[in-house]
Amino acid sequence: MKRAALLLLYAALCTAPAIGQLPAPMAFDSYSACSTSTCVWVPYSEDKTFTHGHYTFTVDTKDKNETDGVFRLLQDNKILLSTPLRHLSASVSVVWSPNDSGFSLTWSDGGAIGMFRTRVFLLEKGLFVEKPITSFAFTDFKKRHFCRARGDNIQAYNWPSPNSILLVMSVYPTSDCGADMGHLEAYLVSTTNGTILQRMTADQFMAYSNSHPQ
Repeated sequence: MKRAALLLLYAALCTAPAIGQLPAPMAFDSYSACSTSTCVWVPYSEDKTFTHGHYTFTVDTKDKNETDGVFRLLQDNKILLSTPLRHLSASVSVVWSPNDSGFSLTWSDGGAIGMFRTRVFLLEKGLFVEKPITSFAFTDFKKRHFCRARGDNIQAYNWPSPNSILLVMSVYPTSDCGADMGHLEAYLVSTTNGTILQRMTADQFMAYSNSHPQ
Protein backbone atom coordinates (compact mmCIF):
# COMPACT_ATOMS: atom_id res chain seq x y z
CA MET A 1 0.00 0.00 0.00
CA LYS A 2 2.78 2.42 0.88
CA ARG A 3 4.68 1.70 -2.33
CA ALA A 4 1.54 2.10 -4.45
CA ALA A 5 0.77 5.46 -2.86
CA LEU A 6 4.30 6.70 -3.53
CA LEU A 7 4.15 5.70 -7.17
CA LEU A 8 0.74 7.30 -7.65
CA LEU A 9 1.99 10.55 -6.16
CA TYR A 10 5.10 10.47 -8.32
CA ALA A 11 3.03 9.84 -11.44
CA ALA A 12 0.79 12.79 -10.60
CA LEU A 13 3.76 15.08 -10.15
CA CYS A 14 5.34 13.94 -13.40
CA THR A 15 2.30 15.15 -15.35
CA ALA A 16 3.28 18.69 -14.34
CA PRO A 17 5.60 20.81 -16.54
CA ALA A 18 8.63 19.69 -14.52
CA ILE A 19 9.70 16.34 -13.12
CA GLY A 20 8.30 15.81 -9.64
CA GLN A 21 10.41 15.48 -6.52
CA LEU A 22 10.69 12.30 -4.51
CA PRO A 23 7.31 11.86 -2.84
CA ALA A 24 7.56 13.28 0.66
CA PRO A 25 7.61 10.58 3.35
CA MET A 26 4.01 10.46 4.52
CA ALA A 27 3.17 13.93 3.27
CA PHE A 28 -0.19 12.71 1.97
CA ASP A 29 -1.70 11.07 5.07
CA SER A 30 -1.23 10.65 8.81
CA TYR A 31 -0.29 7.05 9.23
CA SER A 32 2.78 5.06 10.21
CA ALA A 33 4.35 2.13 8.43
CA CYS A 34 7.59 0.15 8.48
CA SER A 35 9.35 -2.07 6.00
CA THR A 36 12.47 -4.11 6.75
CA SER A 37 14.73 -1.07 6.96
CA THR A 38 12.47 2.00 6.81
CA CYS A 39 9.86 3.55 9.09
CA VAL A 40 7.82 6.62 8.15
CA TRP A 41 5.27 8.49 10.20
CA VAL A 42 3.80 11.86 11.18
CA PRO A 43 4.62 12.43 14.88
CA TYR A 44 2.11 15.20 15.47
CA SER A 45 -0.69 13.02 14.14
CA GLU A 46 0.42 9.73 15.64
CA ASP A 47 2.92 9.29 18.49
CA LYS A 48 4.57 5.94 17.88
CA THR A 49 7.51 3.96 19.24
CA PHE A 50 9.15 1.65 16.71
CA THR A 51 11.33 -1.41 17.18
CA HIS A 52 14.22 -2.30 14.91
CA GLY A 53 16.37 -5.20 16.01
CA HIS A 54 17.76 -4.36 19.44
CA TYR A 55 16.69 -0.71 19.17
CA THR A 56 13.55 1.31 19.79
CA PHE A 57 13.03 4.87 18.56
CA THR A 58 10.45 7.61 18.55
CA VAL A 59 9.95 11.35 18.15
CA ASP A 60 8.79 13.05 21.32
CA THR A 61 6.45 15.97 20.69
CA LYS A 62 4.68 16.02 24.05
CA ASP A 63 7.12 18.42 25.72
CA LYS A 64 8.13 20.25 22.57
CA ASN A 65 8.45 23.98 22.21
CA GLU A 66 6.64 25.65 19.34
CA THR A 67 8.73 24.19 16.53
CA ASP A 68 10.87 21.24 17.66
CA GLY A 69 10.50 17.52 18.22
CA VAL A 70 13.08 15.28 19.88
CA PHE A 71 14.25 12.06 18.25
CA ARG A 72 15.22 9.40 20.78
CA LEU A 73 16.94 6.06 20.16
CA LEU A 74 17.15 3.48 22.93
CA GLN A 75 18.61 0.04 23.53
CA ASP A 76 17.37 -1.95 26.54
CA ASN A 77 15.77 1.26 27.89
CA LYS A 78 19.13 3.06 27.70
CA ILE A 79 19.10 6.27 25.66
CA LEU A 80 21.78 6.05 22.97
CA LEU A 81 20.78 9.25 21.20
CA SER A 82 18.53 12.21 21.95
CA THR A 83 18.59 15.01 19.41
CA PRO A 84 16.21 17.81 18.38
CA LEU A 85 14.56 17.96 14.97
CA ARG A 86 14.60 21.68 14.38
CA HIS A 87 11.34 23.21 13.14
CA LEU A 88 9.67 19.80 12.73
CA SER A 89 6.46 20.38 10.78
CA ALA A 90 5.56 17.20 8.90
CA SER A 91 6.80 13.69 8.31
CA VAL A 92 9.74 11.68 9.62
CA SER A 93 11.59 8.84 7.89
CA VAL A 94 14.20 6.60 9.53
CA VAL A 95 16.22 4.33 7.21
CA TRP A 96 18.65 1.74 8.61
CA SER A 97 21.83 0.39 7.04
CA PRO A 98 21.87 -3.34 6.15
CA ASN A 99 23.89 -4.32 9.25
CA ASP A 100 22.37 -1.68 11.58
CA SER A 101 25.72 0.11 11.82
CA GLY A 102 24.05 3.38 10.86
CA PHE A 103 20.77 5.09 10.04
CA SER A 104 19.49 8.22 8.36
CA LEU A 105 16.90 10.59 9.74
CA THR A 106 14.80 12.72 7.36
CA TRP A 107 12.13 15.22 8.37
CA SER A 108 10.39 18.29 7.01
CA ASP A 109 10.70 21.71 8.60
CA GLY A 110 8.52 23.41 6.01
CA GLY A 111 5.47 21.27 5.34
CA ALA A 112 4.43 18.46 3.01
CA ILE A 113 6.66 19.42 0.05
CA GLY A 114 9.67 20.69 2.03
CA MET A 115 11.92 21.75 3.51
CA PHE A 116 13.28 18.18 3.86
CA ARG A 117 16.50 17.69 5.78
CA THR A 118 18.58 14.54 6.32
CA ARG A 119 21.05 13.65 9.04
CA VAL A 120 23.19 10.50 9.10
CA PHE A 121 24.40 8.64 12.20
CA LEU A 122 27.01 5.87 12.41
CA LEU A 123 27.64 3.46 15.27
CA GLU A 124 30.91 4.12 17.10
CA LYS A 125 31.86 2.44 20.38
CA GLY A 126 28.23 1.64 21.20
CA LEU A 127 26.89 5.13 20.42
CA PHE A 128 25.42 6.66 17.28
CA VAL A 129 27.43 9.67 16.16
CA GLU A 130 26.29 12.16 13.52
CA LYS A 131 28.48 12.39 10.42
CA PRO A 132 28.41 15.25 7.86
CA ILE A 133 28.39 12.95 4.85
CA THR A 134 25.55 14.64 2.97
CA SER A 135 27.32 17.96 2.44
CA PHE A 136 29.35 17.15 -0.70
CA ALA A 137 26.35 15.81 -2.61
CA PHE A 138 24.00 18.59 -1.47
CA THR A 139 26.54 21.26 -2.43
CA ASP A 140 27.09 19.64 -5.82
CA PHE A 141 23.35 19.62 -6.53
CA LYS A 142 22.80 23.22 -5.39
CA LYS A 143 25.56 24.49 -7.69
CA ARG A 144 23.49 23.38 -10.67
CA HIS A 145 19.89 23.43 -9.44
CA PHE A 146 18.80 25.81 -6.71
CA CYS A 147 15.56 27.51 -5.77
CA ARG A 148 16.50 30.95 -4.44
CA ALA A 149 12.97 31.50 -3.15
CA ARG A 150 12.77 28.29 -1.08
CA GLY A 151 16.02 26.32 -1.09
CA ASP A 152 16.36 22.64 -1.98
CA ASN A 153 15.22 19.34 -0.45
CA ILE A 154 17.37 16.38 0.57
CA GLN A 155 15.92 12.98 1.49
CA ALA A 156 17.48 9.58 2.22
CA TYR A 157 16.09 6.69 0.16
CA ASN A 158 18.05 3.61 1.25
CA TRP A 159 21.45 2.15 2.13
CA PRO A 160 22.60 -0.13 -0.72
CA SER A 161 25.43 -1.30 1.55
CA PRO A 162 26.72 -0.56 5.06
CA ASN A 163 29.20 1.83 3.46
CA SER A 164 26.91 3.73 1.09
CA ILE A 165 23.63 5.63 1.20
CA LEU A 166 21.37 6.82 -1.62
CA LEU A 167 20.31 10.45 -1.21
CA VAL A 168 17.65 12.20 -3.29
CA MET A 169 17.96 15.93 -3.98
CA SER A 170 15.08 17.94 -5.36
CA VAL A 171 13.94 21.47 -6.05
CA TYR A 172 10.54 22.53 -4.72
CA PRO A 173 7.82 21.75 -7.32
CA THR A 174 6.49 25.31 -7.18
CA SER A 175 6.52 27.99 -9.87
CA ASP A 176 8.61 30.45 -7.82
CA CYS A 177 11.56 28.08 -8.35
CA GLY A 178 11.60 28.91 -12.05
CA ALA A 179 13.08 26.56 -14.64
CA ASP A 180 14.43 24.22 -11.96
CA MET A 181 10.94 23.63 -10.53
CA GLY A 182 10.65 20.02 -9.37
CA HIS A 183 14.04 18.93 -10.68
CA LEU A 184 15.26 15.70 -9.04
CA GLU A 185 18.54 13.79 -8.92
CA ALA A 186 19.88 10.99 -6.74
CA TYR A 187 23.37 10.55 -5.35
CA LEU A 188 25.04 7.38 -4.11
CA VAL A 189 27.38 8.58 -1.37
CA SER A 190 30.09 6.90 0.68
CA THR A 191 29.30 6.84 4.39
CA THR A 192 33.02 6.78 5.13
CA ASN A 193 33.80 10.29 3.89
CA GLY A 194 30.82 11.60 1.90
CA THR A 195 32.44 10.99 -1.50
CA ILE A 196 29.99 10.97 -4.41
CA LEU A 197 30.09 7.45 -5.88
CA GLN A 198 27.36 7.83 -8.51
CA ARG A 199 24.79 10.33 -9.79
CA MET A 200 21.36 9.32 -11.07
CA THR A 201 18.87 11.25 -13.16
CA ALA A 202 15.20 11.19 -12.15
CA ASP A 203 14.49 8.40 -14.66
CA GLN A 204 17.46 6.38 -13.44
CA PHE A 205 16.36 6.82 -9.85
CA MET A 206 12.80 5.71 -10.57
CA ALA A 207 14.12 2.63 -12.37
CA TYR A 208 16.29 1.92 -9.34
CA SER A 209 13.44 2.47 -6.89
CA ASN A 210 11.19 0.12 -8.86
CA SER A 211 13.72 -2.68 -8.43
CA HIS A 212 14.75 -1.65 -4.90
CA PRO A 213 11.55 -0.63 -3.07
CA GLN A 214 11.91 0.77 0.43
